[in-house]
Amino acid sequence: MSALPQSRRLADWIERYRGVETGDVLLDRHRIYILPTRTGVTFWLVVCVLLIGSINFALQLGYLLTFTIVSMALVSMYHTHRNLSGLTIRGQRADPVHAGDMASFELTIDNPFPTERYALNFSFMLPARRWRVPDKQPEEPMPGTWVDVPAGSVRRVGVGLPTRRRGRRDCPRIRLSTRFPFGLWEAWSYLRPGLSTVVYPSPEIDAPPLPSAAIGNGESSGVVAGGDEFSGVRPYQPGDPQKMIAWRLAARSDELSVKFFESAGAGEVLLEFDSLPQVLTVEQRISRLAGWVLMAEAAGLSFALKLPGAEIGMGHGHQHCERCLEALALFET
Repeated sequence: MSALPQSRRLADWIERYRGVETGDVLLDRHRIYILPTRTGVTFWLVVCVLLIGSINFALQLGYLLTFTIVSMALVSMYHTHRNLSGLTIRGQRADPVHAGDMASFELTIDNPFPTERYALNFSFMLPARRWRVPDKQPEEPMPGTWVDVPAGSVRRVGVGLPTRRRGRRDCPRIRLSTRFPFGLWEAWSYLRPGLSTVVYPSPEIDAPPLPSAAIGNGESSGVVAGGDEFSGVRPYQPGDPQKMIAWRLAARSDELSVKFFESAGAGEVLLEFDSLPQVLTVEQRISRLAGWVLMAEAAGLSFALKLPGAEIGMGHGHQHCERCLEALALFET
């Protein structure tokens, strides 16, 4: 930890002229800051005591030892700063996830120099939950991701962010820091890549079967709880009901499998928000619809989604499933 506390005000003061940054971000001397760590502060206090003792007792070897240690510390400050200097950071992508999963914001690190960069830490700066006043919430870095970048190469790193609620999630402020080589100094810089992702609703655990009412007379097969004939098994996917899991196979394997059945007359299904029981809250309805969307997609069914103020027509396939999940994620009452 740096000797100077990592506060939200400090980060806002440093980044007062910068907002969301798109494209390449070059870490030059105007963006890199360096301070002694707590270990470094202790080190300098010991050096001061050693210098005072050498002066009091006129120890020539004490002077030699003191100035040798000081020179090593100053050289390490240069190497700590150089470990970040000249790197180019670029936001790459952020794939959608379900609420409760870890969202990964991918960055690309370009090191065009013939020297390797060691022990780089990428961490998000998030408000501390223990503070109740929003305007005075300090930002605390998460543990983050550590990476080494070889000389003259491009390295991709994913920074994980826990998710709790559905909706659109912009990439928070990222703190890139290093303490290489001795841990006496910490150099850091702040980034805010122009990345965002959609957090899908968490599917209901052990959701009820899909609505029995079908639109059309097509025939399909898939994970249908009320299916007629056993057809086989497939790998488990989030949203599959627990009662469809093949527990006997799971006892002999490390992976879960799901039984699926053939069912006639269930080629097209309408998933409607208003048709769900009124006793369910809005979020419980959204969660159930998300589970049904995943079940219908896994079963190969055609399905439509109807929400208050929005409707997605009949379709099937992975892209149609993502459209429906995104509509559920961004739904507002």
